[in-house]
Amino acid sequence: MANKKNGQTAFNVAAARLIEQYQYKEIRLFTDPVIKNFFNWPIRFLMKFKIIRDWIIRFSDNKTKGIFGSQICRTKYIDDSLQAAIENGIGQVVILGAGLDTRPYRLPGRGQIKFFEVDMPSIQEYKKKKVENYLGSLPGNVVFIPIDFNIQTLDEVFTGKGLDFSKPVVYIWEGVTPYITEEAVSNTLRFISRSSPGSIVVFTYILKSVVEKNSDIEGANELVKYLEKYGIIWHFGLDPLQVEDFLQQFNLNLVEDMGASFYQEQYLKPLGRRLEVSEIERIAYARVI
Repeated sequence: MANKKNGQTAFNVAAARLIEQYQYKEIRLFTDPVIKNFFNWPIRFLMKFKIIRDWIIRFSDNKTKGIFGSQICRTKYIDDSLQAAIENGIGQVVILGAGLDTRPYRLPGRGQIKFFEVDMPSIQEYKKKKVENYLGSLPGNVVFIPIDFNIQTLDEVFTGKGLDFSKPVVYIWEGVTPYITEEAVSNTLRFISRSSPGSIVVFTYILKSVVEKNSDIEGANELVKYLEKYGIIWHFGLDPLQVEDFLQQFNLNLVEDMGASFYQEQYLKPLGRRLEVSEIERIAYARVI
C-alpha cells in the first residue's frame, strides 16, 4: 500500500468481515473468530443489532453499489482457494498487503504452514499487538515483513526471511493492486514468477475503465472522484479481456477470472441471500508455469 490513507482501507475491509460474523450462521459465507479482536467493544456490541448492520451495508452501498457483497464474497473465494492449496500440500503462503487478514490464525491446517505477512509497518504493529492479545503470543510460523510496495521490492524485503523458492507458494494479494503503480504491480508479479512451478497467486483488481473514470457501471466514476477528494488514489486497473496476456509476460497462466455473476451463482443464491455485488472489482487465480 502506498500511504497511511490507503492503510485505512485495511480497517474498512476488516469491518465487512466483522459484519459477516454477526449474520445468521445458516447464511454466513465464512467463519472468522479472530476478526472481532481488531475492534473495540462498543463496535462489537453495535454489530449484534441487525438494524445497525443493515444500515452500515446500505451506507457503503450508497458510495459503491455492492461493495459489501464484493468484499465478503472475495474473502470466501480466497479462503476456498487457499484451503484447497493447503490440502494439496503447499506449505508456504505469502500474503501481500496483508492488512488485517486473519487466515494465518483461523484456517484449518494453519499450524503446518509457514506464513509471510507483507504490509506497512504501522498496520503490522497494530495487528501484532491484537493477535498477541488474542492468542497469548505470536505464532512461530508467521513471519511479518514490512514494506512500501511503491518504493521497495519484494526481493529486498524477503532477503534472509526463509521463503523457499524451490517449493510451491500461494500468494494472496487482496485489495492492493489499485493503490500501487503499474511498475510496482509488475515488480511484484516478476517476483512471483520466480517461484517454483505450481505456485499460485490469487489477486483482486479494479477494472481499468473504472480507474480511468470512463466506466459505464452505475456510480463507478463518481466513486473514484469521491475517493480522490479524500486523498485515496487508484493507480492501476486491468481490462478483463487482457488479463491473460498481461499475466503471461510474468510466466503466469490464468486459471480463473471471476466477478459478480460468479459470486451470485456460487455463493449467494444457494444460501438464498439477496445481496448486491459490485462489478467494479474482479478476482484472478493464476499458476506459475
